Amino acid sequence: MLSKKLLHFTLAMLLLPVLTFAQNTTGSISGSVKADNGEVLVGATITVLHVPTGTVYNAQSRKSGLFDVSNVQPGGPYAVTVSYVNYQSEKKEDIYVALGDVVRVDVILSSKIDKLKDVTVTTTKRGSDLSVRGGTQTIIGRDKLDNLPTVGRNVQDFLRFSPTAKFVGGNGDLAGVSIAGQNNRFNSLYIDGAVNNDQFGLSASGTNGGQTGVGPISIDAVDQFQVMVSPFDASIGNFTGGGINATTKGGTNNVTGTVYSFMQNENLSGKTPTGPKDKAVKLNPFKAQTIGGSVGGAIVKNKLFYFVNFESIENERPQPFDISGYKGASGKADIDNLVSFVKSKYGYNTGGYQDNAASTSAKRIATKIDWNINKMNKFSLSYRYNETNTYSTSTSSSTRVNFYNNGILYPNKTNSLSAELKSAFKNGSSNKFLFTYTDVMDDRSQIGDPFPRVTINDGSGQMIFGSEEFSTSNLLKQRNVNFLDYFKFNINKHAFTVGVDYELSRSYNVFIRQNFGSYQYASLSDFLTEKAPTRYDRSFSLLDQTTGDNTRAAAKFYTGRGSAFINDEFRYSDNLTFNYGIRADYTKFLSTPLADDYFNFNMPKNWDLRGAKSGVMPDPKISFSPRVGFTYKMPEENITVRGGFGMFTGRVPLVWPGGVYNNNGQSVGGIAITTAADIAKYGIKFRPNPYGQYTAADLGLSTAAAKGQLDLISKDFKLPKLFRASLAIDKKLKNNWSVTVEGSISKNINEVYYTRVDIKPPVGQLAGPDNRYIYDLKRVVFPAYQGLPAGSNPYTGIFVIHNQPYYGRSGFAYNFTASIDKSWTDGFSFNAFYTYGASFVTNEPTSSQNNSQWRYMETVNGRNDVQRSRSDFDLGHRVSAFIAKKFTYAKGALASTFSLVYNGQSGNPFSYVYATGPVRDQGTGETNDLIYIPTADQVKAMTFVTSSSPYTLTPAQQAQAFEDYIAQDNYLSKNRGKYAERNGARLPFTNIIDVKFVQDFNVKLNNKKYQFQLTYDIFNFTNMLNRNWGRTYFMSNDQFALVKYQGATGSTTPSYSFNPIANNTPWGISSSTTPSYSARWVSQLGLRFKF
Repeated sequence: MLSKKLLHFTLAMLLLPVLTFAQNTTGSISGSVKADNGEVLVGATITVLHVPTGTVYNAQSRKSGLFDVSNVQPGGPYAVTVSYVNYQSEKKEDIYVALGDVVRVDVILSSKIDKLKDVTVTTTKRGSDLSVRGGTQTIIGRDKLDNLPTVGRNVQDFLRFSPTAKFVGGNGDLAGVSIAGQNNRFNSLYIDGAVNNDQFGLSASGTNGGQTGVGPISIDAVDQFQVMVSPFDASIGNFTGGGINATTKGGTNNVTGTVYSFMQNENLSGKTPTGPKDKAVKLNPFKAQTIGGSVGGAIVKNKLFYFVNFESIENERPQPFDISGYKGASGKADIDNLVSFVKSKYGYNTGGYQDNAASTSAKRIATKIDWNINKMNKFSLSYRYNETNTYSTSTSSSTRVNFYNNGILYPNKTNSLSAELKSAFKNGSSNKFLFTYTDVMDDRSQIGDPFPRVTINDGSGQMIFGSEEFSTSNLLKQRNVNFLDYFKFNINKHAFTVGVDYELSRSYNVFIRQNFGSYQYASLSDFLTEKAPTRYDRSFSLLDQTTGDNTRAAAKFYTGRGSAFINDEFRYSDNLTFNYGIRADYTKFLSTPLADDYFNFNMPKNWDLRGAKSGVMPDPKISFSPRVGFTYKMPEENITVRGGFGMFTGRVPLVWPGGVYNNNGQSVGGIAITTAADIAKYGIKFRPNPYGQYTAADLGLSTAAAKGQLDLISKDFKLPKLFRASLAIDKKLKNNWSVTVEGSISKNINEVYYTRVDIKPPVGQLAGPDNRYIYDLKRVVFPAYQGLPAGSNPYTGIFVIHNQPYYGRSGFAYNFTASIDKSWTDGFSFNAFYTYGASFVTNEPTSSQNNSQWRYMETVNGRNDVQRSRSDFDLGHRVSAFIAKKFTYAKGALASTFSLVYNGQSGNPFSYVYATGPVRDQGTGETNDLIYIPTADQVKAMTFVTSSSPYTLTPAQQAQAFEDYIAQDNYLSKNRGKYAERNGARLPFTNIIDVKFVQDFNVKLNNKKYQFQLTYDIFNFTNMLNRNWGRTYFMSNDQFALVKYQGATGSTTPSYSFNPIANNTPWGISSSTTPSYSARWVSQLGLRFKF
């Protein structure tokens, strides 16, 4: 069956015009050859020499006088020699090529009548013409990689140099990065052309092995980064966020290498950044160390080269928490009492909550072989291996107390290989063939003894302990094979590129959540007095009785993806270039999920299922993406105008549609008790034994009648797609200075949306100014089935993934950037930019579970009615500056380099929600209903009730405290009489300075240079200067539960409870040691030897 589907997929791909995504691993050198009288010289010989390796590329100028040398190795220096009969030869040196870009070298030859010698021109480290294809991109070369401060030593530290980049939630030291206001899961990351973004989608950072907090490659193995936002070259695609390409270093004719060590400890970090200064303390003793080395050289001079990098990481990462910043109802004594109660009553150690230290152990290897087979063919082979074990713990925050033993153990192994053959032909055409293979094993298990998961609502906060509920049965194995070939040929002023790209992915995923049981309580008092919970959830295998990763309930499926393109770069004149083309993308799920015939014969009619059926994957359609870009140069003014527009089709994490293979009503069952009536009906009480949890039989059901969650996908589901346009003006100044003004807009076309179809439509509205819809707590019912009586529901939830149905609601984004740049020359570099970005979406998928994609959207009228709102990835204002200066002295024996980075950033947007909401589309204990912001008169008319802790104030006191809070809050006070908007409020603006100091000690022995290097990187140097500076702010889930909905008096008149918020600040101040987020200064000391 699978082989037949593979055949169908292959045939479908072959029916595409032989036209795909180019994972950039190279650059190009192009130009024109003319005589000094303006005559075009046809047939001139162009020789391009890569000086470090002796690699030679050849070309001839064609009828238009133009020439193109494609697929050259990024970096340099290059020397370009142009010769023509009866004309002086000209040689241009010190040319550098950026990854994925083109250097323009225009040559004017003089006649030999004057009998002058050949001319050699030494340029000033000429770099790529970044505007050649019209789109928006950022190149991060070795000058930035060597000089930007970095404590994490990961890719993300350097991606912040891209103006539209924003750090978002990640894993440990590895942050996710949103680009141009788009979901970070919609980025693509390639290393030497091989896929290294987490295609399955479990990692919040978006990279393979990212759950461990370790990046996919050592920075010491990277040569260059390219960050693309709007490449109008149709050969580039497969993302709607940003395209990130990285190439690894290679060997040269000279043997070079380095050995290095970097370390952090409590003495290299700041004291507690919050609370009274005399109470500030150091971090608990810890040690984080990275040791590594690399070597590269020639096996055969000018012919065969090697490069090897090895790195070992042993990190501890303290995560201290100042309990005085907790906004919940309970104090330290209450929390400590909870720990003692659980230990004495149930014999379970929750672990601490004020310093949940994380730890990581990793080994990374990167290797590369480059072979100049002959003048026409060059071959590269690179291989990368990562092995990591991370104990990942959740730090406590202003709204959540996390205990150590609700953390996760992440073992990961990743293998990645790239093989590339670059060929040139005598007629000036060229070809690149790329094969890549990636194999990933992501495991996940709980820390500490097995125990049920317990969540206690605590006013505006929560307390969570017990085994992490998604780690009891969780294993992922991915394999990805990719073939890419594209061919480039020239016809006069046209440079055509056509290509094909085929990718086959295999996914094996075990996921049975909440296998040990998950309990939710309304208050700490309820748990301590052993009252009933407000919610109980548990899942289990329907195919065997196995607990753990070896169950038969694993999801196994194959996915095929094909892309094709044709692109034309038309040089209309020396100053005007058009770039236009079209690409086609096609994705097909090649495996058939198990079908739940019971559901298919009894589909609910309350909501539109959009053709979704159990056991059926969508019918794929080819997505066409036309694009047009242009570049217009005004040489006399040194001005370039560039821009374009086009369509971009991306991919979704496979775990979203892959849920159909896991949650199919046949493999994984479950029970979810979400109402007080059902809790009482089934007598749900806390059971401390993780292996003695409630079963279907306890509820009077057969196992087959407890079908768990059911995931469906619409028949015509389409991959994310957007329209994007940009326009920019570049102005080159003297001495390698330049300024740029650039703007871009994006409009979402295919947005991902979720509908829950097992709930009933709204049954009424609240009374009063907050007249939102409310839902019936009873769900859709089904016929009798295997012990399930008629009128019951065997599913814990039924979710349909489809595209956002209302184009008028679809999201959009826009960005504006003004920058000034001084490229690295004479030991000095400078860059500064201001960016404003805004981003709006409807549904915002940020989880790896389809029920969570639906559940955690903040709404007014329920999550089946999601409106367009500000995105979690909205950038706001961003100001950044980078300066680096190198001082060389003592006749070159010593050198000191100082670099500084400033980043000023709007805080993350957040939402004001009810502690428990009135909508009831997910039961009665939810915290995702947006509040209504009453006017002063409406506050007086509200019904407040006094209940158990923390709501002990009188109704009149609560009303006054609620009014006082609204009046002082910048967002709420301006929007009274309205519903709070999702992400309507913001955390405060942050101002952070990072610095780096490098001291070089140079020694010459036997005409060879050796270097010892001492480095010191400081993240949040601002806080080192003043403990009240460099504040970073944090809020769990980007929402704050301001007021509690207590229910309705009578039928629909709501009542509330409010507890004053400490210092009237809903956010907390981060005190972690994660460099990207820490409000305390964190530094790293490094020692390196180069030869």
